[in-house]
Amino acid sequence: MDCPRCEVELVQLEGEGTAMSRCPDCAGLWIDLAEVNRLLLRHNLPGLDSLGGRANIDESSGLCPECQVDLMTVEGGERRSMVYETCEVCGGIFLDSDTESEEVPELIASIVDFYRRFGQTKAAKGA
Repeated sequence: MDCPRCEVELVQLEGEGTAMSRCPDCAGLWIDLAEVNRLLLRHNLPGLDSLGGRANIDESSGLCPECQVDLMTVEGGERRSMVYETCEVCGGIFLDSDTESEEVPELIASIVDFYRRFGQTKAAKGA
């Protein structure tokens, strides 16, 4: 599978019962929707479908590495400042990674933190 951004072959990572792929160039992560939901639920967060977010149909996001269809950009968080891409066919998700670690536990922590912040809004932070 190739990275939707760089078109470089993704590297498969496995550990902690989770499988994902990572781009060696941009460090982006490709992960299955079921894996994301499993991670969120394990960390006492709602499933992805409950976190909100809005599709930005005007944003071009590259091609799904599995299905070769256009990815859809989803924006969320405060002022929709956070973004991920998803495939409407297979449900795969592409995230920018904010960690340089190659270790699965650290990558899992960064994914959980991203979605924790993604689901927050200014009103929810004050509550």
